[in-house]
Amino acid sequence: MRIADILTFSLIDYPGYPSAVIFTAGCNLRCPWCHNWEIAYGNKGISDIRVENILEGRLKERVKAICVSGGEPTINEDLPEFLDYIKKIGYMLKLDTNGTNPEMVKTVIEKVDYIAIDVKSSPERYPLLTGVERNYWPEVSESIKMARKSKTSYELRMTYVPGLSDVRDIRFFAEFTKGENAFLTIARSTSKFKVSGDLPEKNLGIKIR
Repeated sequence: MRIADILTFSLIDYPGYPSAVIFTAGCNLRCPWCHNWEIAYGNKGISDIRVENILEGRLKERVKAICVSGGEPTINEDLPEFLDYIKKIGYMLKLDTNGTNPEMVKTVIEKVDYIAIDVKSSPERYPLLTGVERNYWPEVSESIKMARKSKTSYELRMTYVPGLSDVRDIRFFAEFTKGENAFLTIARSTSKFKVSGDLPEKNLGIKIR
């Protein structure tokens, strides 16, 4: 399991609880606007010993929850074993995923207490927002079906990217997630991508966080 970095305290990554965030390295998508692009595209990593020292050390006195994020955690074949290890220590566990690997989601969804799945756009616009030719919507929708059937708490989220996203994406997302724990966030400029264009209207039927 290649870990790029660990944020030892966060108030926004695990609903209702202070948490630490583990960022796995690498991603199968190339979203132009990615705010974690250095993690998603880079080779940065920290040693297994350091990860163990942090998770098994004084961190347990500060937080009760861990969010495993990325990059994209589900591209790692040893993700199930890593999640088992975290749970064995005694943390509550949340997984952030882009949903493109439903087989891995199926394997790990009952191992976590909470799962967050990204919906990048309306189905036909997935290649534009993800920066890859393959349209991953069928895989993402399969992962979401599993979350809906699971006993694990879940949320669905979309990042609105001014200049790339449009009202079709928001309307699709609002209808697709009606009645569920779902929200919209707004992308910000990075050193690799400058957002431009109008912000979404606030009366489109979806919460903005």
